[in-house]
Formats: sequence, C-alpha cells, structure tokens
Amino acid sequence: MRYYKMIAAALIGSSTLTSCFKDEPLNAECDIEQAYIHVDNPTDIFYQASDTLADINLDYSDSQIIFKYAKRNASSLLKTLAPQFRITEGATITPASGSIQDFSNGPVTYTVTSQDRNWSRLYQVSIQFPPVTYEKMEYEFENYFLSKKPANKYYEWSDKNDDGTLQNNWATGNPGFYKSDRFAKADTYPTTPEPNGYKGACVKLTTRDTGAFGMTGGVKMPIAAGNLFTGSFDSGPALTEPMQCTKFGLPVSYKPVKLEAWYKYHRGETFTNKNKEVVEGKKDYGTIYAVLYERLFDNEGNEIPLHGDDIQTSPRIAGIALGENLDNTQNWTHLELNFEYKKDVDDDKLAAMGYNLAIVCSSSVDGAKFEGAIGSTLYVDSISITCEKSEEE
Repeated sequence: MRYYKMIAAALIGSSTLTSCFKDEPLNAECDIEQAYIHVDNPTDIFYQASDTLADINLDYSDSQIIFKYAKRNASSLLKTLAPQFRITEGATITPASGSIQDFSNGPVTYTVTSQDRNWSRLYQVSIQFPPVTYEKMEYEFENYFLSKKPANKYYEWSDKNDDGTLQNNWATGNPGFYKSDRFAKADTYPTTPEPNGYKGACVKLTTRDTGAFGMTGGVKMPIAAGNLFTGSFDSGPALTEPMQCTKFGLPVSYKPVKLEAWYKYHRGETFTNKNKEVVEGKKDYGTIYAVLYERLFDNEGNEIPLHGDDIQTSPRIAGIALGENLDNTQNWTHLELNFEYKKDVDDDKLAAMGYNLAIVCSSSVDGAKFEGAIGSTLYVDSISITCEKSEEE
C-alpha cells in the first residue's frame, strides 16, 4: 500500500511541476535591440564602415532608428538594402528581418509584436543623408520641444531632414543640469527657448547656480553655463569627468569658410571660480565659435569626438572660427568670423565625411571649467556656416 502512495505522490508532484511550466507567462516585450545592414562594400553606400550599425535608443517613446550617413550618389542602392534586427526574445517583426526594402523615399515602418501577441511597437527606420549644402547651412531654432526621457523636464532642439525625421544635430548641457535639480521647471534650465529672437524664436543661454549638488563630490561644479552645440551630450560621466559629457561635432563633406550669427549678451554681476570663490575684478563673457577637425575611430569602430577639454586645442583641429569674447550688448549684434586653417584639408577625406564640424555657444566663456557669473545670458539666433564651393559643383 505504501508503494502505491509513493507513486500517487510522485504523479501529483509531476502534475504540479508541469502546471508551473504551463503557467509561465510569455514575453510581453517588443523592442528592437540591435539594427545593422550587411553589404559587401560598405563604403560604396556609407562614408564609414561603422555607419552600417545604427544606434538604438531604448527609450520607449523614441521609435526612430537612423543609419548615418549615406552618400548622396548612392540613392539607387538604397532600394536594395536589407536591414537585419535583433529583437526581444519570442517577438516577431514585420517586414521580416533581412528582407529587401526601398529606403530611397524616406523611412520604412517596421512592426514588432511581443511573444504574447498583446503588445506591438512601430519603428521608423531610415537612412540619413548628411544635412550639408556647399552654399550655406542656416539654423533658425524654430523647432524645439520638451525632452522625452526624462519626460517634459527640459528643452531640446533639432533641425529636420527632408523626409520630416529629426536630425538630432543640436545638443545642450540640460541633461547634466537635471542631475543637480530634478524638480526644476523647464524654463529655469541653462538652455531655453525665447520666442522673441532676432528672427522668430531664438535660444537663450543662462549661467545657472547648481546649488549644494555642485559643491559635493570630488569634482566641484558650482555653475552650469547655458550652452548649445552641434553634437551630443552624454550625462553618464557628469559626476566624475564632466568635460567628457560634451561630444562636439557632426560630419560634413564641404570645407567651411565663414561663421555668422546674431546675438545679445548680458553678463552676470559676480564672477566665481570652480570653488565658488569670488574673483574680484574679473568679468564674464559669452562665446560663439566653430571648429573643423579630423574624425578618429577606435579599434571597434567607435568614434572618438573632441570634448570640453580639447575642443580648441586638439592636434586634430584643421580650422577654427574664433574671435574675441562677446561683451555686453543691448541690441542684436551681428557676428562674422572667418575660419583660420592650421593645416591643409584633405579633399578626399573631406568628400568621405572624414571631418566633423562643431558649432559651440556658451553664456560663460570658461563655463566648461565651471567658472563664470551666475545670471550671464547669451541670446543666439540665425547661425549660418558658409562653405567653400566644390570644384565638382
């Protein structure tokens, strides 16, 4: 009798274990984790082999995947590309990963459906052309919006491509300031929009106090200068290596010869150093400048940009448009600076987008060193870059 009881217990245990396996929920995630394009000769289409791998933003509110940058003379090849995707376990994607799609007319929509079939997510996948014209690149700063992640905390700026997608070409230090005051209102951040600019809306850059947060830790950051620049901002090293947060510049294929902008400037009353000590007699100034420098990649194909500590001093700099610091002015003032070249520009490398152009604006000229006057304000509008016309044009 005891033998039969043991068998019955074993059967019940087996049934219970099977029930546990059956009740395990299916995956509800529906994300693209990696996107890449395999082609035999990447540089026939892209400027760098690393451009065949797209950056993926895991922020759920961002469903744009952009491959940068395709050569303009490769438009016919954009009809034959077959992007491949790694998606969350058990999910499915339509159109299928590895299927040929036509990207010559703009983004292609992909749908990822979760394993449990209850959730789906749409992605706009596009191949981006470099936003460059030889005659003049003009920026008016009309397209601004609140951040997606963290939601609605600070303002961001981006120009648009011809197909309506965002270029994500402008960055600020606002994400870094968020670490110092997560409850600050968007219009109290260092970089904010101003509706009454020189021409439509402009960008207002203000040097702000970071409070107690800025004076704690190993690196003192008592102020946050308002800034605006082409490139990207990575808040990851903000507490340990803050100058590494700014990744200056975006690829260009034409040689810039002149920087122009309209600005107004009003300095703050009291200049302080990185220890928040008053420096008697020292004045704050604003700055607007531009730098053309050679692109460099590590062994894994990751780009090595210039940062806050070498944007004006790196030996990779080919040319720079830098004038005197900006002093107080009540009215809109025109700035015009010619590029001065320290070395010859390699035409072949330039045509292959082997150079980055960084446009940089700050309400405190030494703001990257956390020195300046709280309240210093720089208004910036109508920035333009005139480029040298190619002989092939």
